Amino acid sequence: MNPKSGCTMHMPVMVSEVLKAFEASPEGWLIDGTFGLGGHSSALLERYPDRRVFGIDLDADSLAMSKGRFQTFNNRALLVNGNYADMTVLAHEAGVEPVGGILLDLGLSSMQLETLGRGFSFRNDEMLDMRYNQSRGVPAAEVVNTFERDQLTNIFLNFGEEKAAKRIAKAVCQNRPILTTGKLAKIVQETVGRRGKSRRHPATKVFQALRIAVNQEFENINKGLSSGLDLLVDRGKFVVLTYHSLEDRIVKQFFKKESLDCICSTRIPFCVCDHQSRLRIVTKKVKIPTLEEVTFNPRSRSAKLRIVEKIA
Repeated sequence: MNPKSGCTMHMPVMVSEVLKAFEASPEGWLIDGTFGLGGHSSALLERYPDRRVFGIDLDADSLAMSKGRFQTFNNRALLVNGNYADMTVLAHEAGVEPVGGILLDLGLSSMQLETLGRGFSFRNDEMLDMRYNQSRGVPAAEVVNTFERDQLTNIFLNFGEEKAAKRIAKAVCQNRPILTTGKLAKIVQETVGRRGKSRRHPATKVFQALRIAVNQEFENINKGLSSGLDLLVDRGKFVVLTYHSLEDRIVKQFFKKESLDCICSTRIPFCVCDHQSRLRIVTKKVKIPTLEEVTFNPRSRSAKLRIVEKIA
């Protein structure tokens, strides 16, 4: 348990499925691009004693909490504070090659949600921040208090699929300054009210949208997928866990595109793109957690796992 927050240890999602995905991957490093507290990485190191893990995470606090525990793996884990979107550069700088597998778990950890001072959640009334790396970038409070109404509308709609985006953006602009999670959550709730029998707080999508915008998550996903595919050796496995439809759509579309030999419009009678497939889709049907796992770990309920294999 984290004494600063009182939160329980984050439980990694679909561990057995992740382990199985790397069973037939070629020799080489395994990159955990969203290392967090190292739940998946520790399981990989225990299952595959001849493998090494290169762990990357934007959150320096998460890495600091994990480093001592990973010393027991006898230098088989190399951890760096950075963005998985830059994994090609980070891997080359660290001498990490060849790379036989890559894992991206795009979920927010329990530690990040519950640690005081991070501003990810409306469960505690605290400063609006939401940055994975609090030493870089623009905090959510700056976005909420300086962006134009149309900009906020686009964020809430495009990153949160919030149907009441326009009304919420108007209410936010009328109630500035908004510096805390509690005030923002209250404004959203007063604007849209409780939605039927839904147990979800009405501010959930707004908080998701702000987090995505602050951390440039969608841009990072696209860059990370492309970088990872470049790094993988032939037959290397790429495993991605998503938790909402928007990020899953990005992953699905990228994998589909890179599995095709031609991406020309169907209106063109012959191929002019010269595109070549770089991967084979392993999970023809997306994998989801078992009912048993969802019962034990409710935060896994929205998880989707996709696996692809690099082809030369």
